[in-house]
Amino acid sequence: MARVPLPDASTIVAEAPHLFETLELSDLHAARAMGNAPHALAGLLDYMDGLYGSLAVDLREIAILTTAHALDCQYEWHQHVPVAVDAGISVGTIRAIGTEQDDQLSDETAAVVRFVRAQCAGTVTDSHVAAVRDQYATGDTVALSMLVGHYTGVAQVIDALAVPLEDEFIGWAP
Repeated sequence: MARVPLPDASTIVAEAPHLFETLELSDLHAARAMGNAPHALAGLLDYMDGLYGSLAVDLREIAILTTAHALDCQYEWHQHVPVAVDAGISVGTIRAIGTEQDDQLSDETAAVVRFVRAQCAGTVTDSHVAAVRDQYATGDTVALSMLVGHYTGVAQVIDALAVPLEDEFIGWAP
């Protein structure tokens, strides 16, 4: 059970109507829980617009899935598996991330996954950064790290508020 109320989306919209104009958040328990602080949620969404727009969708979703798995955040994993599939990421790649079978990943994806896991664990080395920078521009590497930092925070909020899944967990190897 959630540790905070999950207000109806209409309550949140009454206080901050712009939150639901571009995002379909009304059915997501995490957005509803964060909706208890609508102005903070609005600032968060504005920040995310910049990050989301700066990274290729496949890179973004691989990073989010890896962060979710590294932090055992079933909620974010469950939400982003369908997004990743829609972005063209193969189910095989998703399963490899969820089961830590890095040998099943391309070299490029494996470098990102190792970097993200290291960031989540606080063990990033020069080699992790160099492996990502060999594949992506410096700006993308920085944005990737910022995205991982953001989703680390999201996972912590979800855990702190005990936000429940909307339906049965898809599993780490969907």
